[in-house]
Amino acid sequence: MKTSRLILACVALAAIFICSPCPLHAADQPNIVLILIDDMPWYGTDVRMDPSLPGSAMAFRNMPNVQKLAAQGMTFQHAYSGAGMCAPSRCCLQTGMTAAHHLYSGNGGFGPTTANDNGHVKYMDRKADLKLPLLCPEPQGNIRFPSIGDVLKAEGYTTAHFGKWHLYGGGPAKHGYDFSDGETDNKTFRPATDPKTGKNAITSADPKFIFSITDRSIHFMESAVQAHKPFYLQLSHYATHAFYQCRPEMLAKVQKDPVFQKAKNLSSKELLTAQVCAAMCEDLDTAIGQVLKKLDALGIANNTYVIFVSDNGYEAWNEGYDPLRGGKWWEWEGGICVPMIVRGPSVPAGTHCDVNVVNYDFLPTFADLAGATSHLSKAVDGTSFKSLLFGQPVLASYVNRPLFFHYPHYRVSPPVSTIIIGQWKLLHYYEWPDKQFLYNLATDLGEKHNLATQQPERAAAMWTQLQNQIKSVGGYFPKPNPKADPHAKIYNPDNLSDQGDGNIAD
Repeated sequence: MKTSRLILACVALAAIFICSPCPLHAADQPNIVLILIDDMPWYGTDVRMDPSLPGSAMAFRNMPNVQKLAAQGMTFQHAYSGAGMCAPSRCCLQTGMTAAHHLYSGNGGFGPTTANDNGHVKYMDRKADLKLPLLCPEPQGNIRFPSIGDVLKAEGYTTAHFGKWHLYGGGPAKHGYDFSDGETDNKTFRPATDPKTGKNAITSADPKFIFSITDRSIHFMESAVQAHKPFYLQLSHYATHAFYQCRPEMLAKVQKDPVFQKAKNLSSKELLTAQVCAAMCEDLDTAIGQVLKKLDALGIANNTYVIFVSDNGYEAWNEGYDPLRGGKWWEWEGGICVPMIVRGPSVPAGTHCDVNVVNYDFLPTFADLAGATSHLSKAVDGTSFKSLLFGQPVLASYVNRPLFFHYPHYRVSPPVSTIIIGQWKLLHYYEWPDKQFLYNLATDLGEKHNLATQQPERAAAMWTQLQNQIKSVGGYFPKPNPKADPHAKIYNPDNLSDQGDGNIAD
């Protein structure tokens, strides 16, 4: 971060605090609002995650409220999800643990055998998944790990989780949340049906439940303020997951954008998908603006942290910009690198952070901000990044701490484990002939130049550290598969077939 920018930003922020009205309830404990987006690419907003890289944003997106968050807060250049798909990433977020540690490393649909015809074996079955930590409805000895809701509720917070849960186990109510929508998942959102055609409607008054989720969230904030209670609120949007929807007027607006008139190499369906997704994101931004406006109206904006982040990466059309390799499910940067912006007390305005953070850092960070660290489990793998939020210097040991990712399954991607240390990243694919892929992300963000053979000692050391972490937390290693076919489609690193196309009606 640039020191001069931080100093100027801190002065400006201090002036804002002096001139702003006092919160309506005690400011001892800050409120925390987590806005979790589903399947948004790292470059999925019009805010550049990397200020020097045009492709780290979508210039044609119009998200003024996300822009406002960035102008008033800190944008993270290297933010990661704990996994390349929804459920395990959300489990990382709630528990503060790596996927190898909490064991819920797959998105579901796994069985003891495989539907593939090249000898693949799936290493965990669904019956076993349902008995894993966090998924248990009630605590059973040390088997259940505390969630964000558990930890903050123990510190006197009132807690709410609205929208997509996708972690089973009785839903948020069984995991420290006072208010919620219940045990929701992808099936909860069922797209509206066009009565004339019978097809899935691409427009709606409440697309992807964006506005109803927001209404419940606003009511919760109002009630918490009236009760003089600090609160934790998680808005887990179904947008921008498949079955894209948007309001008719927003789609009409977006379709007038010249960028779509000039779009090349897109089929009519691909063009419509890009337009509906862009309109959906504008609807989403409108709802985010409603939350920010309510924080102002309640007089608590200066005592509330607002975090904007995606649950995992994705690949989407971006006018020819393709800065990251891969997409959802994969552990290439396209699958695990996510957009992230944080605004709140003592966070310098208009700043960027280039230090790595991961979503299993959220639990210890929120506990640190709330003064609730005494309630953290010793099993937490994440580290608080409060010092980063405050613009404080950090040790080299923190900058270069290892981040771990683990996927011992077959589905879209073959089994892989990954470690990131500072700018260095190693992927270990268990059944590829060239098992290890080493990249210097500072010079090769697109992961095009494998340095494993050029730097075998670094690759070996990182692989040893990665194995040791998986072993130390009791993670599952893939079973040997002598029938694996390295030429099968599943080994294609650019195979993104399971991402879908938004499921727009034909």
